Amino acid sequence: MDDKVKVDESSLPFYLKQSRGVGLITPKDDLLHPDSFKGVTDDSATETQYFGFSIPEENIHAVTYLWWHPNLKVCSGGLYVFKGFKNQMIDSEICDWRTYMSDKVIGNDLHEYRFDNGYGVKILEPNKLFHLTYEDTERKNSVDLKFEAVQPGVMWADGNHFEQTMKVRGSLTIKGKTYKVDCYNVRDRSWGKPRPEKSMAMPPASWMVCTFNDNFSFNCTMFDQARNNPLLPANLAASMPDDKSLVGGWVIHDGKVGGLVSADKRVVRAPGTQVSTGIDLSFVDEHDREFKLRATAIASCAQQPTHNVLVRINLMRWECNGLVGYGDNQENFWADYLHAQP
Repeated sequence: MDDKVKVDESSLPFYLKQSRGVGLITPKDDLLHPDSFKGVTDDSATETQYFGFSIPEENIHAVTYLWWHPNLKVCSGGLYVFKGFKNQMIDSEICDWRTYMSDKVIGNDLHEYRFDNGYGVKILEPNKLFHLTYEDTERKNSVDLKFEAVQPGVMWADGNHFEQTMKVRGSLTIKGKTYKVDCYNVRDRSWGKPRPEKSMAMPPASWMVCTFNDNFSFNCTMFDQARNNPLLPANLAASMPDDKSLVGGWVIHDGKVGGLVSADKRVVRAPGTQVSTGIDLSFVDEHDREFKLRATAIASCAQQPTHNVLVRINLMRWECNGLVGYGDNQENFWADYLHAQP
């Protein structure tokens, strides 16, 4: 008889469940997944749609988001666009977020919706082409972007989380000044899981992505490792051993997609702000390909999607084998770690 306590993994948020291995997405994955929540009774049951964009030469980065709580029948989200380094979300050049909206706003599923702040997304072709718009005439702020897939979407092994590399083209206007947008973005979708609001005794967790060109991009999602973070308290290191720190990820290189099987992350963070000013990252995929990368932050903004977690959204300049690319490093910090810092 197995005397070990069985953990109901359906009750775990995606970042606490290792998900090794990859698959491909289907058109239905771009729509809502209400059936995936049948066994999820927690109020924090969550489905998300993330798009982002950047103008690296201007140190501009943007987060746009839909967050559906199906058990509460509530949506939240919107966008914020920041230039350089910001202490908090409200400091962003554009900050227009809604915390509580009726989920009637997605009554047409995700085919097309628009929040009451003017932010909206339309699926032009599932898995391939999207139109994102926003307008605030009072402040002369607007966004008009097309997101076009350049790589197939990569599904995590658990079947309810994927990323996809997109080419983003269009315009951004901030206080009447218009910028051309021509960048890459790794979009993200997840569903069928809770996202608990409780404080968690865990190391910092990173969602790292980058696109170097149409044939080279990656995602690596992992916690800090005790061997690389001398500021990690012993109890937090014990909660997430180094050999369990890699949650999941993938790399697409030269037309071949591979799930990550191991990774090593060393982060230098600015004291007080927790900005990841530099990252040394290496990983190996299922095809025994090894990649070594280095990143430097060029923009950063803090967000608290719930009150018990601090999220730092960092736009990183990544280097690998003479190539340069840009992408997110989104890091979660909980109070137990932050309180232990000098």
